Amino acid sequence: MKPHHFLFSILAITWVNGFSQIPQIDVLHYRIELHVSDVSDEIQVQEEIEFKHIKTDQQIVFNLSCRDVSGKGMNITSLKMNGENTVFRHQNDSLYIESKKLKADTQKVKLSFEGIPKDGLIIGKNKYGSRTFFGDNWPTRAQNWFACNDHLSDKATVEYIIEAPKKYEAVANGALISVQKKRKSKIHHYRSSVALPTKIMVVGIAEMCIKEAGNVDGKTVRSCVYPKRKKEALYDLKLGPSILAFYSDYIAPYEYEKLDNVQSTTRFGGMENAGCIFYDENALNGTRSAEALIAHEIVHQWFGNSATEKDWYHLWLSEGFATYLTNIYIEQTKGQLAFQEQLKKDRNRIVSFEKHYRQPVVDSSYSSLMDLLNPNSYQKGGWVLHMLRVEIGDELFHKAIRTYYQKYRLSNADTKDFQDVVEQVSGTKLNWFFKQWLHKAGHPKLNIESEIHENHLDLIVNQVEGFFIFDLPIQVHFKDGGIAKEKLKVTDQQTRYSNTYNKSIQSIDIDPEVKLLFEFIE
Repeated sequence: MKPHHFLFSILAITWVNGFSQIPQIDVLHYRIELHVSDVSDEIQVQEEIEFKHIKTDQQIVFNLSCRDVSGKGMNITSLKMNGENTVFRHQNDSLYIESKKLKADTQKVKLSFEGIPKDGLIIGKNKYGSRTFFGDNWPTRAQNWFACNDHLSDKATVEYIIEAPKKYEAVANGALISVQKKRKSKIHHYRSSVALPTKIMVVGIAEMCIKEAGNVDGKTVRSCVYPKRKKEALYDLKLGPSILAFYSDYIAPYEYEKLDNVQSTTRFGGMENAGCIFYDENALNGTRSAEALIAHEIVHQWFGNSATEKDWYHLWLSEGFATYLTNIYIEQTKGQLAFQEQLKKDRNRIVSFEKHYRQPVVDSSYSSLMDLLNPNSYQKGGWVLHMLRVEIGDELFHKAIRTYYQKYRLSNADTKDFQDVVEQVSGTKLNWFFKQWLHKAGHPKLNIESEIHENHLDLIVNQVEGFFIFDLPIQVHFKDGGIAKEKLKVTDQQTRYSNTYNKSIQSIDIDPEVKLLFEFIE
């Protein structure tokens, strides 16, 4: 996901439900029959949930938005548990179900409900004034349009039967099973055989032009855009197959049945829904300025969607990975200078952000999940990966990324899980590294004094605020055009370096290859 900007961190957007997993159930499969119309914004849903009741001494609970005083929210019209009518309560955006079957085996609940979604399924108009319906679930907004365990740690397969007026096309997670045409409507049937967290389960219903953009390892890549000015959006999304192929080679084969790249009305710059990525409608303008955005969202198909963080405060495992692996794509396709310029931009954002929000990357202090959409999760998380690459070397870093993915694909992991993989692959204990860069706020703030006397160099590196251990790269330029690369090990509040060379010194550069996250202090 890419926010439009990071002002989200100060917005008063809060979801009371969904911060914590409902621990007593494990959803296996959702079957969602969704009916929409142009008569009103009300939706009708018939849903079947297959699940295991893990903690049978506790009540069965699902998340589902209740109807409020504004008239928005869902009203349940029928519910059956294992084919029988059962007692239930729907209050406080939760669905409480009594069950006679107190066994930890598979159960099914079938329910019907209707209402106008408060959020999650966004019904409105696109920039051309055409009516659209787009799912937008992150972080816990799926519960506004279907009953679910709305936490990223409970993954399930999902299928949709989407009935909409005939003029609309529909996209969703999974493979397109069938399209049934009726006199006034069309019914699209999609099914994902890969288990997904609810945050990336979506449908998109709109007037769309859908074109095949390519095929990667037998998986079809489609571009789904508005009919108006479609040429521009299709041109931008033509990059999709080559980017998907890049990451399939760099990380692992692509997991999902297909990839749809969709022009949409998501509130984010892009949203990485599994196999059905939504991009902000204005990002696709025919200039290919969205190339990095497309790469970022495609990376998420591996990190965030398949290998998913166990809980929200490990968000960097999704967004930091997507940020840095986008930079690796830039490095491989645009060259070292473009890569280093992007790293500098990311470093500047981190430095600026830290001045008004001083928390570690692994941040459990949030009050709203939207607070986590900040440069700590994105740019600083990415920079941690960059410094890890510098620390253990390119080959071991690449191996660690691939090994971590293979171990946690289609599953969940936390920061310690990733650390354990890196230490195993590299054969190095790195607790100091992960502790100082991920679990401690801030970054090195350095005042550096230097004196050059012909062929002699003296440096004093002062850590002005906080204390970090790191290697400081230095490049010494000589008057004859030669250079010397030095690496100063900084292990104290003040570190001195002195060296005499066999030729005259012209100047020095600090971190010329952009390998360290730090800030100069005068």
